[in-house]
Amino acid sequence: MDVGITELFETLIKQYRELEPSLAAFKQALEEDITLQDEYTEWCDAMGYSEKKGFEEFYYEYIEHSDSIWDSIYPNKEEFDGYDLQD
Repeated sequence: MDVGITELFETLIKQYRELEPSLAAFKQALEEDITLQDEYTEWCDAMGYSEKKGFEEFYYEYIEHSDSIWDSIYPNKEEFDGYDLQD
């Protein structure tokens, strides 16, 4: 797996935070860079994704993983949100 392309994915996701703008920025980068197109094709083949949905699949896995990290830090969300505070 090419670390460079996953770093690009993560950068775009962190910058835009939502799928549509992240995907649009990625598609624009693909159009502008033939080397990136080749790397993306290789990455999709290695990961078993279609080129059409590869970035989207990575996005959802990345977000799910990020959510699970926060869940492990704060297993009791109500406690974190301050709902357990009593006046």
